Amino acid sequence: MLRLMIVDDEEIIRTAISKMIDFTSLGYELIATAKNGMEAFDIICDSYPDVIITDIKMPILNGLELIERAYNLDIGINYIILSGYGEFEYAKQAMKYGVQHFLLKPTNKQELINALIEIHDSRNEVQEKQRLQQQHILQKVRFPMEQCFLMESLEWQQDFSQCFQKYDQLLSFPSHCLHACICTFIEDNNLNAFLKDINKMLEKNQITQFFPIISVKNTVILIINVETLNIQTKLQEFIENRTYPSQAVSFQAAFMHFHNVFELYQSIIEKISRFSQILLIDSSLVAYEIRNNLTSPWRLKELENIIKSSSNEMEFEEILNTTFSTSINLEAAKKISIELFLMQNSSVTEYSLDMACDFFRKIYSCTSTQAIYEMLRDVLSTSLQEQLSLDSKQKSYIPLLKNYVNNHLDAEYLSLKWLAENYLYISVGYLSKQFVKEEGERFSDYLNRIRMEEAKKLLAIYSNDNIKSIAKQVGFGNSPHYFSQVFKKYVGCTPSEFWETSKTEHVHKSL
Repeated sequence: MLRLMIVDDEEIIRTAISKMIDFTSLGYELIATAKNGMEAFDIICDSYPDVIITDIKMPILNGLELIERAYNLDIGINYIILSGYGEFEYAKQAMKYGVQHFLLKPTNKQELINALIEIHDSRNEVQEKQRLQQQHILQKVRFPMEQCFLMESLEWQQDFSQCFQKYDQLLSFPSHCLHACICTFIEDNNLNAFLKDINKMLEKNQITQFFPIISVKNTVILIINVETLNIQTKLQEFIENRTYPSQAVSFQAAFMHFHNVFELYQSIIEKISRFSQILLIDSSLVAYEIRNNLTSPWRLKELENIIKSSSNEMEFEEILNTTFSTSINLEAAKKISIELFLMQNSSVTEYSLDMACDFFRKIYSCTSTQAIYEMLRDVLSTSLQEQLSLDSKQKSYIPLLKNYVNNHLDAEYLSLKWLAENYLYISVGYLSKQFVKEEGERFSDYLNRIRMEEAKKLLAIYSNDNIKSIAKQVGFGNSPHYFSQVFKKYVGCTPSEFWETSKTEHVHKSL
């Protein structure tokens, strides 16, 4: 369902539009109505609508000004502008913000329905493209995630269920993959030859591998689809008939069948956990040892523990900077970043696939190790602060949010959605509920209140002709008029009046 908001200064129009269309049947949820641009902007900060139907002429903040400011918060919002004949050309200015739908008043019901349907269909197309991009990104980072899954599973067998659920989101383990083939007596000097032969056989017979090949002391584990006895027999005969000049004993193949995917991986983890050396072999038959190099998850777990035990942010950055030294190559840096990011997300309920894919996409768009370091530093710094803010049972993101806001009051982009997606990497819905529950007020009220408190301090220092500069410093960009309106709402007077009063009080105190 798309989240819809209606903005118009005439109550009769807001009510009429709200009631004349069955929004639910069109795939919309009407989340709010607003009587002016200021009220609408606060709702955008709090309630992250997808689509806004708005009038042009409104008090305080008109429709075009609303769109301009909202664009800095969320470029993904779609707008339907309602305008009179004399406003139509004016409304076209909104096209630079991507607005495509302009309807003349009085509003025609069918035209509005058609516009809503067109937006819904367009967003579905965009979502499908994003889904395909997400699949591409997950495929690109699949092997590092499979390494991390193996490592976490081995490290935390007692919590395997939680670990499996998290990676099931990312790796999408097929439910029909219920078999494993255990190949034994494969001596080290014959491992490469055996892997090449088995790979060719699997490809020739279109037998799908669902996980990279796992190798432990003279044993190779294949997680494959062998649903028929014919395929199983054929594979077994192929393996056991392999001969190599230096091979002392014959290979053996045993098949394991499980009731579900969870049992399959749990059993494999139990079997390999006793071995000191574990290899994971990628699709190019390159073997990665899990323990003895920097990009190994075993070492990364140690690195994560060191990062978490950092006593302050400076120490944390020094550790991270040492890891991402100039000697490390770009691909290794990407791999480390992905694995460290995944290790931070141990709770399935707070894990967001969209957020993870967005992180992976940003990492793979980096062209230097320094860029990767800077991005990972910001993400892990948030996680580090989060650990420091834990109480005995409940994790709260609100102290982190408030700290970020206090340090970035000049940023026009501040909204719950932006903070959730770009700073905290959690669900915006979850963050919204948590903020109201803990603070007892909406995020927009909190944001405006502390911005006005900072503005009052600045007005007491600077002269009256600095209002435009002050507006910019507290997040209102090039909108001093809107800043004045918000200031009056929260303080009870305009910035100029406040400055005059402060100046008079200062003179009286000095006498």
